Amino acid sequence: GGFYRAPDREAIAALAAPLEWAHQTAVELVEWVAGFDFPDARVEHELVSLRHPVEYAVLGGRIVSDRGLEIDVSEFDTEFVEHQVPHSTALHARRRNSDAPYLTGPLARWANNRNRVPAEVDAIATRLGVPDVERNPFRSIVIRSLEVLIAIVEAQAMVGAYAEPDPAFAPVTPCAGVGWGATEAPRGMLLHRYETDDAGTIVDARIVPPTSQNQAAMEADVRLVVERHLRTHPVSDEATDHELQHLCETAVRNHDPCISCAAHFLRLDIRHDERLDP
Repeated sequence: GGFYRAPDREAIAALAAPLEWAHQTAVELVEWVAGFDFPDARVEHELVSLRHPVEYAVLGGRIVSDRGLEIDVSEFDTEFVEHQVPHSTALHARRRNSDAPYLTGPLARWANNRNRVPAEVDAIATRLGVPDVERNPFRSIVIRSLEVLIAIVEAQAMVGAYAEPDPAFAPVTPCAGVGWGATEAPRGMLLHRYETDDAGTIVDARIVPPTSQNQAAMEADVRLVVERHLRTHPVSDEATDHELQHLCETAVRNHDPCISCAAHFLRLDIRHDERLDP
């Protein structure tokens, strides 16, 4: 229903100076990251994200894709399904009418909300040659850096327009019902569904994180990285094996840095068979 106590105008105004520093630093970050050398890669996954009527979608909107999908968040189960796969304890998600992976996250947000970015960010992206639809997952860090700048521009606008709400919260009357909500986490679209009884007690809860939605796409991307590496490095040695492991780890982090920071997630076993023609 809101906040126990809203910050006063002076407290919010104090954020203006650090945000000005952050703004300039974020611009420099975009310039720096855009100059990285990136592996050549392209994925054809369906790009799924939220889209807001006027804003770069983060806190809400409808579920859309670059292939024409547009539904309300509450209709998620009509178009998507979570399922178990033999090789993993994690659920995978897919479109009901397709076995192909779909992808959420920065590439999807950018493709589906490109015409909703602030004017300054639009100008920088255009000057740096960032395409309207980026399909190289290794370049997702460029989109993420632009999103950092978007967040700071939005924060500055909020600070400038802030007025202390009165009251700071709205009273809520408990009732039975089902509610859906979705936001854009850094890794991609995050959905929550809750069912309550007459007293407002949650009797059923379900969370669909971006990790499960991106899992199949990440596995497909790692497979492509391995195949491409083996075509260009048919003879294996310690150096090339280390390079392959680094590329695989990067391919996963492109979509989900949380996997790699939460655990040592990748063990690479390379078996050589001299009978095989590379």
